[in-house]
Amino acid sequence: MNTFALELFDDEGAMCCFFTVRWETAGKSETEKFFDHHAQISRFERPLQELATFMAVQIGAKHGAIASYFRFENYAHALPPSGLYRVESMDINYKDFPLRLYCLRISDSIVVLFNGAEKTAGSAQGGKTSMVFHEANQFARRLLEALRLGEIYIDSDGRTFRNNDGGLDIFI
Repeated sequence: MNTFALELFDDEGAMCCFFTVRWETAGKSETEKFFDHHAQISRFERPLQELATFMAVQIGAKHGAIASYFRFENYAHALPPSGLYRVESMDINYKDFPLRLYCLRISDSIVVLFNGAEKTAGSAQGGKTSMVFHEANQFARRLLEALRLGEIYIDSDGRTFRNNDGGLDIFI
C-alpha cells in the first residue's frame, strides 16, 4: 500500500469532525470519489442525501459518533447503521440501504471516512463493496498502528490529528 494523507473533510459539526484519506498522488480524497461517483447515478440521489444528512446532523451536529451508528467491518466500520432514524423532518430506513461508506470511528468526536460502493451482495467481502472494503480495512489498520506507535496523535481538543512533530500535515 502506498503513502496516503490524512486530511480534514468536515469540522463544522459541534459534536464530531470528519477526516478522510487521499492517496499521495491523487487529486481527490477517497470520500470525494465516493460521493462524486454515486452522484452521477440518478437512483442514488436520495440515498446520498440521506447518508449525508445523517452524517452531518446526527453525527456531526447532534450526537457525535456513538458506536451504535456504525456497522463493524473488521478494523473498519461502515455507514449507515441498520434501522429506522428520524433526522430533521426526514424518516430514513437503513434496513436495505443500497450504499456503504467505509470509515473508522476513532472516538465520539472523530471519524475518518474512506470510500464506499453499492451494496450488491450479502457480505462486505462480496459484490461491488469487496475492493473498497479490503482497502478500508488496510487504511484503518495503518491509522490505528500510527496512533499506537505515536506517529500521529489526537490533539488536546479531541478533534484534531497531529503528526509526531505537532504539525497538521500527516502522511502515513
